[in-house]
Amino acid sequence: MAWLRGPSAHPEHGYMTACDTLLVVIDAQRAFVDPAGSLARAYGVDELQPSVDALARLRTHLGQCAAGTRPVFVRSEYRRGQFTGGRLDHPLADLCVPGRNLDCEWAAGLDTTRAGAIITKQQADAGETEAYRTVVERAVRDGVRQIVLTGFQLTTCIRASALATVGLVGARGARVVVAEALAGARASSYVQAATGSRVDATLRELRAAGVLVAQN
Repeated sequence: MAWLRGPSAHPEHGYMTACDTLLVVIDAQRAFVDPAGSLARAYGVDELQPSVDALARLRTHLGQCAAGTRPVFVRSEYRRGQFTGGRLDHPLADLCVPGRNLDCEWAAGLDTTRAGAIITKQQADAGETEAYRTVVERAVRDGVRQIVLTGFQLTTCIRASALATVGLVGARGARVVVAEALAGARASSYVQAATGSRVDATLRELRAAGVLVAQN
């Protein structure tokens, strides 16, 4: 990945290595990539395809990481009706609700055995979770110069978490990166309208906030 190998696209940020980088994997759970997950049940399997493709790239990347790499895995456990205005008859009423379905399980083939930490969040934004803030702030104190976010969904949880992470570490000389190729969103989020797609709008917002969006 270019954001890890060095400065080819953004020399002003300096050379980065695995030792300088904290890799964060957000919500790589069956809810967002599995035909039996809540997202597929609500919107259809075709909506998952960009995320399924991103998951395959993410698994490959994790398998190729240096032996000392210890990614941080962030997972979600929500309450019933959290994203449906309290409606329990909505297809997403049980999104990542423990014990209600398979949503909270790790995505197929994801290896978490090398995790430096596994953090459970209860909101879209990982930055609202004290354990996440602690891990990120400690990493920067220990010399990490970039926080790289991957996972799902680009337009919601990754967006919110990236913006919060900039607030945590941006003033301390660390950069926040979203690895676009390793982040997935619903297929409809890539559909172009007059002002672009939801993904386009998300990436513009992230860049305006100082997040580096790495495309490879």
